[in-house]
Amino acid sequence: MLSTLRSLVAAETARTGKRRTIDLVDSTFRDAHQCLWATRMRTEHMLPIAKQLDEAGFHSIDALALVGFDASVLFLNQDPFERVRLLRERITATSLRGAIRSNLMRSFFPQADDVNELFVERMAANGIREFGVLDSLHCWDNVAPGIRVAKRLGAKVLVGLVFNLAPGYDDDFYVRQAREVIDRFDVDTICLGDAGGSLTVERTRTLVPALRAAIGDKRLELITHCLTGTGPQVALEAAVYGADQIMTAVDPLANGNSLPSAQMIARDLRALGFDVNVDDRLLDDVGAYLGKLADDLGYPVGVPAEFDPSLYQTQYAGGAMTNLEAQLKQAGIADRMPAVIEEIGRVREELGSPVMATPFPAIVAAQAVMNVLHGERYSVVPDEVKKYVCGYYGELPLPIDADIKDRVLGNGSRDVAETPPPLDPVLPALRSRYRNQSDDQLLLRYMYGDQKIDGLVPVEDTFSVQQSIVELVAGLARMPSKRRVRLVAPGIELRANGGSSDHD
Repeated sequence: MLSTLRSLVAAETARTGKRRTIDLVDSTFRDAHQCLWATRMRTEHMLPIAKQLDEAGFHSIDALALVGFDASVLFLNQDPFERVRLLRERITATSLRGAIRSNLMRSFFPQADDVNELFVERMAANGIREFGVLDSLHCWDNVAPGIRVAKRLGAKVLVGLVFNLAPGYDDDFYVRQAREVIDRFDVDTICLGDAGGSLTVERTRTLVPALRAAIGDKRLELITHCLTGTGPQVALEAAVYGADQIMTAVDPLANGNSLPSAQMIARDLRALGFDVNVDDRLLDDVGAYLGKLADDLGYPVGVPAEFDPSLYQTQYAGGAMTNLEAQLKQAGIADRMPAVIEEIGRVREELGSPVMATPFPAIVAAQAVMNVLHGERYSVVPDEVKKYVCGYYGELPLPIDADIKDRVLGNGSRDVAETPPPLDPVLPALRSRYRNQSDDQLLLRYMYGDQKIDGLVPVEDTFSVQQSIVELVAGLARMPSKRRVRLVAPGIELRANGGSSDHD
């Protein structure tokens, strides 16, 4: 395979007279720990390596999505806007990216345009310079207000086309979607997003060239995941066939449910004949920190996955898989995971094979769990499933099984109207209620409630990871004499910033 790809790259270089550069996008702070750690990396975990990532040569750094807001507030008691500000203070050369999931906010409920527009404004005000926007039904009216605000503020806009193995989602479908968003919004980048790792090498060889030809001089990005074990190969094929940039994660937060490894992809792309402008030494330094962080916290690291063809049926996203595992474990039913995964594949097909990207993995999984726990399938229907069936999230591209639709409508809550109500503006009432609050606080309180926001704790930039004796001595030899080192019992810690910490 590599020799064939290398010959294709060599032919391109001979034809154009120059080597093509492939850029890497980093998502260690966003998608990687969502996929492996259920989005539990804290802000203080990120700060010690922010500068290294900034200097490593990435095209952009993916910093935060709405799932990160949920985890920060609900589980970590941290202000996600503060995270962006603190990262922006340290990451000055590289654009920070924020991901926008359609017109949805907390709990996957569609929200009015005015509050979504304010959300984009505040993300930009706090330091986001590039917005990755997706709508899993490819209903672009849902994201139009946010895109317009981002462009008015001078931010770059990337629109994700989410890959789906389902009838009708052929190459022409994705070409039409790409042309529509370019014609409507003049976006900067088109991204082919493969949340479930179900994009095959064979399909990459037709779809990526089709998109490359359709989008002209706009940039083309690939995001794929490694659940099926083929993610790294798909990434290399995409580069050869026309992608300008590949989203990666720094190993050991790569592989498994996560993204391809930045270190490995950089080496392999260079071996194929591309230029890749990342600093391997800095990537290895960041990777060493992440490995120690995982050891300290007892968190898993990414391991290359074995090929699993069943994932082509469920197409379940990497981050969603990790969250599902955590939720079943918390509920005491982790042993039902295989049955739930099998049921997810059935439910997905019955509901019209929706793209398995936010919010639909969670919605399909919720129904699958209810079916497994209650025996009679669709006897209990979550509100989000009924809303999906009734078109709250947008027009469905494929029909739903008629019998299943009847069960959903018959067993779903009567409080969920079968005709979606209009989304009336909410900011006037919010501004009246929170007269003395900043817009950041207004949004957070709207999303999570006053009690939760009152309990948020400011970030203390004093975190460090455990160091071995060998590493400590080596570090002391490299360290200027003016730097302070403190040894802390019961372990030995090296303070990267010379500060103190209560983390042992």
